Amino acid sequence: MQVIITSSHRFFCHHLHQLKSPTSLSAQKAEFKKHGPRNWLFQTEGSLLYKPVRLNCATSDASYLGNVNEYLESDHSKNSEEKDIQVSRTIQMKGLTEEIKHMLNSMEDGRLNVLAYDTAWVSFIPNTTNNGNDQRPMFPSCLQWIIDNQLSDGSWGEEIVFCIYDRLLNTLVCVIALTLWNTCLHKRNKGVMFIKENLSKLETGEVENMTSGFELVFPTLLEKAQQLDIDIPYDAPVLKDIYARREVKLTRIPKDVIHTIPTTVLFSLEGLRDDLDWQRLLKLQMPDGSFLISPASTAFAFMETNDEKCLAYLQNVVEKSNGGARQYPFDLVTRLWAIDRLQRLGISYYFAEEFKELLNHVFRYWDEENGIFSGRNSNVSDVDDTCMAIRLLRLHGYDVSPDALNNFKDGDQFVCFRGEVDGSPTHMFNLYRCSQVLFPGEKILEEAKNFTYNFLQQCLANNRCLDKWVIAKDIPGEIRYALEFPWYASLPRVEARYYIEQYGGADDIWIGKTLYRMPDVNNNVYLQAAKLDYNRCQSQHRFEWLIMQEWFEKCNFQQFGISKKYLLVSYFLAAASIFEVEKSRERLAWAKSRIICKMITSYYNDEATTWTTRNSLLMEFKVSHDPTRKNGNETKEILVLKNLRQFLRQLSEETFEDLGKDIHHQLQNAWETWLVFLREEKNACQEETELLVRTINLSGGYMTHDEILFDADYENLSNLTNKVCGKLNELQNDKVTGRSKNTNIELDMQALVKLVFGNTSSNINQDIKQTFFAVVKTFYYSAHVSEKIMNFHISKVLFQQV
Repeated sequence: MQVIITSSHRFFCHHLHQLKSPTSLSAQKAEFKKHGPRNWLFQTEGSLLYKPVRLNCATSDASYLGNVNEYLESDHSKNSEEKDIQVSRTIQMKGLTEEIKHMLNSMEDGRLNVLAYDTAWVSFIPNTTNNGNDQRPMFPSCLQWIIDNQLSDGSWGEEIVFCIYDRLLNTLVCVIALTLWNTCLHKRNKGVMFIKENLSKLETGEVENMTSGFELVFPTLLEKAQQLDIDIPYDAPVLKDIYARREVKLTRIPKDVIHTIPTTVLFSLEGLRDDLDWQRLLKLQMPDGSFLISPASTAFAFMETNDEKCLAYLQNVVEKSNGGARQYPFDLVTRLWAIDRLQRLGISYYFAEEFKELLNHVFRYWDEENGIFSGRNSNVSDVDDTCMAIRLLRLHGYDVSPDALNNFKDGDQFVCFRGEVDGSPTHMFNLYRCSQVLFPGEKILEEAKNFTYNFLQQCLANNRCLDKWVIAKDIPGEIRYALEFPWYASLPRVEARYYIEQYGGADDIWIGKTLYRMPDVNNNVYLQAAKLDYNRCQSQHRFEWLIMQEWFEKCNFQQFGISKKYLLVSYFLAAASIFEVEKSRERLAWAKSRIICKMITSYYNDEATTWTTRNSLLMEFKVSHDPTRKNGNETKEILVLKNLRQFLRQLSEETFEDLGKDIHHQLQNAWETWLVFLREEKNACQEETELLVRTINLSGGYMTHDEILFDADYENLSNLTNKVCGKLNELQNDKVTGRSKNTNIELDMQALVKLVFGNTSSNINQDIKQTFFAVVKTFYYSAHVSEKIMNFHISKVLFQQV
């Protein structure tokens, strides 16, 4: 049975952003079932047979290649079922994206869970306004929070993930608070029992997961507990190592430096000894009155100085934390990491407007000289937040320099903070990712790239990927992917597929002075939306793969030596780059253009060996009518012209139908220009890249007039893209033939990145620039990976649901 596709299926495109509240879901489903998604049935009338997608996909990396025709089998019984599934996914995705948009729009100062450690330190502060001996806490809500939030085993801290450093530190400080105010002694005693029973576990705790400054603050709290006569085994052998670590760290902290310039020591002032010059230290306060956004450190400072700015900060923190305390503000890190997670999960395209607002906020507080820290207006910076800001701001068109990274270079290596001894895998991983988005001549990024690559390789080789800043699902997997597939060779849908499997959602925990959670960064809503969108897009892709196969058979491409494997690779490269359901036209235009180009070049190589025969095809193409058969036979030249004309005609009609733009003349000129190169036996392989870009951009409605072709920026983009892809094609051919040639394209790629992402005044639409870069990345990818790896990626991206 033939199903004719009509223009009424534009319903899906129009209503994708018009879905209403959940109360009307049944009505929405009925409408979708009535009209069907426009892109789900993409082709125009008379061009294709509808055949439903088979859901029992191949699970191995090569099984689908053994019998491609399996995916052409008709199974009309699944037609309605698959359409219903796709409709349901679309409606669910609408709800999830709205929820995520609300999270992004309401981020404000960054959400963080209340922390027992900071809450206890704030609860230590006495209310000095009381007369007599009846002292009470200045912040009774903090003490009440401690009383209300003891865990069932008697400890305080992160409930789900057990980290001995976190549990002992939080429990000790809360026990001290209850003892100090002589309240809830049964809870205090239960906490003391937990400490006694678990103190020995410090011997087997993962040092990489030791909380920040533990060796400073834990001994300080032990001394405070001893002064309060809390029954703890202070002479336990395991504590000797902690005290030894403390001494080593204190010897590395020059007291004059602490009092002169802002350092990370300000984050843990409560762990230092009493010989502090507070008059000098108060000059290092942040504008909000805090010491490096740490309530504990600020509370300690207030108890030592009675500084009004410290008090104002603490009052604000308690109010913002509903009676407890947490690090505040956390606005920059939450914005940057939320954007990064959504991008890597493959769903960032839903949140362009939200990203713009988030990045505007980050850029407002960007310090070109020093970089940034987790919260705004910080007088200390770190490499993790700084490099994440450089990469994301640059990729979104902001003018930022990487020179701030010089602050984190110590000799021939890079560190997170000044004075840091041991590097962290995740910090070096983010610096490595940042270093790849470099422009020509940026020496600091070249140095960072070389250092971090070697650092991360050693982490993997030595199985040392435990991190001191985060406990995540699959840090080794993230690092391995980044090293195996550098940014130039990382296709968006391949990266998304890997990261969906690596991202831990709400299970990922961050490590500061205690464990903490950032729900704006790690949550299950992001993961659920990513999986749903991935499967939704994949269903569309599998349907389009059927379209490609039927078109392939109909056009007799086998006569030109084109295999179905080449067809599959062509479609995969397009779908892994332009993957959105709504961009079916651009995706198919890309994939089909590659096949048409392959057909024409194969014909020229086999048949049109002279200038005259090559010119004959060009002249026939210029005329408006279809070629006639000679002696009733359809020659190869006629077949070439027929397939080319039908492709361009269909693409023009569909673009006009969907966008109201007539691109026929521009398409004709683009392909005619390329045929001229072929006729003259010039390097048409290079020019083919520009042809792909022009065809994609025309089908997407991004090129509105031909004048853009003569724009200097466009010409630079075009020439550099052709040059790079020509070199990459040579590398790929050498890989196939076993030859070896040193073709240096790194500087050309850097120049291309600057043309695409550099903040320069240009008449070129950013979508056009992005298409250039997307096409180049597929050439880089093809030259970079083996056939086995590509087969695996094809299986994962097109045929295996998450």
